[in-house]
Amino acid sequence: MSEESVKRVFLGLLVGLTACLGAELPVHAEVIYTNEDTGYQVCMEDDADLLSEEEEQALAEQMQGITVYGNVLFKSIEENAYSTDSFARSYYRESFGTDSGTLFLIDMDNRNIWIRNDGRISRVITDSYSDTITDNCYRYASRGEYYECAAEAFKEIETLLKGQRIAQPMKYICNAFLALIFSLLITLGLARLMSGSSAPSRKELLKAAQHRFRLTDPQAAYTHTTKRYDPPSDSSGSSSGGGGGGGGGSSSGSGGGHSF
Repeated sequence: MSEESVKRVFLGLLVGLTACLGAELPVHAEVIYTNEDTGYQVCMEDDADLLSEEEEQALAEQMQGITVYGNVLFKSIEENAYSTDSFARSYYRESFGTDSGTLFLIDMDNRNIWIRNDGRISRVITDSYSDTITDNCYRYASRGEYYECAAEAFKEIETLLKGQRIAQPMKYICNAFLALIFSLLITLGLARLMSGSSAPSRKELLKAAQHRFRLTDPQAAYTHTTKRYDPPSDSSGSSSGGGGGGGGGSSSGSGGGHSF
C-alpha cells in the first residue's frame, strides 16, 4: 500500500472517530445524591426543562428522605411516542431494574403525570395510592407549577412510606356516594314493604279455588310394539380424563397517573 493510500485510510478513520465523538449520546439521569447507609440514589433528568436550577436543587433535597426505602427519580420528557405508562415502566426498568424505588414522570407530550414503583416501595405505594397521589397534585401541573407538583408527589410518597396517612378526597367522595345510594335503596325497600299488602299463601289460594274433575267415556287403543336392546354393562371399562393449566407470570411493580 502506498503512502498516499495510508494517509487516506488514516484520514477516513480520523473523520469517522470525530463524527462519533461529536454525535449526541443518550442522556442518562444524573445521580444527585447517594445514601451511604442504603446505597439508594436520588436521580434527576429534566429533559423538558420544567425546573430552574434552584428548583432542581430544592427538589433533590426533598427526595433524599425516600432513599431510606429505595431509589428515587424525577423525569420529564417533551416528546413521547408511547403511552405514559409504557414509557414509565421501560424507563424505570432501564434505570433501576427491579430494585426498590419510585419514579415521578411528567409527560408533556401526552399531558400526563405518572408514578412508577417497584420492589419494597411498590408494596406500600400501590396502584391505588399512586392514583391518589397524582389526583392530589395534578392541578399544579395544569397551572404550570411543575416544581410544586413534583414536590407534593414526593412528599406524599415519603409520608406513606413512613406509615402515615395522606388525604384521599376521591375515596371519601366515592364512599359517601355509595352510602347515599345504599341508604336510598334501604328506604325504598322499607317503604315498599310497609305500603304493600301481603300476598296470599298457597293454602289460601287452594281453598279459594273451585275444584272440579270429571272423566267421561275413557278409551284405550293398541297402536304398536317396539323392541329395545339392553346389553349387559361392562364392569371392566375405564374412563379417562385430562386436565392441565397454563402458568402465567405475574408482573411486579405498581403505578398510576393523571392527565393535566
